[in-house]
Amino acid sequence: MGKFYDEIPDFLIKWIEQQKMFWVATAPLSPAGHVNVSPKGYAGTFHVVDQHRVWYEDLTGSGEPSPSEQYELRHRIVIGVETISHLRDNGRITILFSAFEGPPRIVRLFGTGTAHEFGTPEYNELIPIEKRSVGSRSVIVVDVHKVGTSCGFSIPFYAYKSDRMLLNKIAAPKELVDVKVELAALASCDDQSSEPNPEQLPLSDDGLKDYWKNHNAKSIDGLPGLLSSFLSRRIFSEAAASRDWGEDNVSISTKTEDPVSKTFAVTQVVDQKLLVGFVLGVVTTGLWINFATGLRAKVL
Repeated sequence: MGKFYDEIPDFLIKWIEQQKMFWVATAPLSPAGHVNVSPKGYAGTFHVVDQHRVWYEDLTGSGEPSPSEQYELRHRIVIGVETISHLRDNGRITILFSAFEGPPRIVRLFGTGTAHEFGTPEYNELIPIEKRSVGSRSVIVVDVHKVGTSCGFSIPFYAYKSDRMLLNKIAAPKELVDVKVELAALASCDDQSSEPNPEQLPLSDDGLKDYWKNHNAKSIDGLPGLLSSFLSRRIFSEAAASRDWGEDNVSISTKTEDPVSKTFAVTQVVDQKLLVGFVLGVVTTGLWINFATGLRAKVL
């Protein structure tokens, strides 16, 4: 049976911190607006501050097509900044966690959320540049006012393999473009008598900030999304942007059996052996009874 709490219990905090993914649900106030549910992943991006507050690092989404792409993509809905837009509209948010191993469990965190974009004081305080994930565009802070738990008996088992590296491989080169353009602009300042002003740095057409400006500026309902992150001249980490993110594991093999599959397979083998043994036992017993009966008849 489900239970509700006015805060996040300690035993749930430890469990939440072990989960590999979660979902966030938001909706605009307009009855014609689209309700959104987004899956989130990547280790180390979700944080529990205390029993009433959590936050997670929001990574760059696919976003709204730019005006030049509208014709080609007019039949395609592209979602990328819905959570931020909805939080600006009304602040309502629910975060859901689900157990994929061990005892079944579903946890919902009901709260009021606030989006702090890259480059804002709130973002910079929570995420120093050396700890920032590649592609990170905002921090979503949620003040939790209710927590709900339920069973999740119908949720299947899944085995965790790894985080996908594709977002890193896409975002890192774009960040590196921004880094090189901004560092070059700082180095070429004519006025050497004073410190260069980062606010006057150029915006590269191929960088991540330009992508935010053109693709993450509004939701599919036209609500405002990112407002200031692409204007920030906080420079990305060159080390992170230059890092080798390994193989592109978009289609990582799913042929390897997980522990649950192996257990199920072993159970099937054991059950088959048990059935064969039972049948042989019945047959042997029947033959022995017939033999004993015939022998007794001969003796008599």
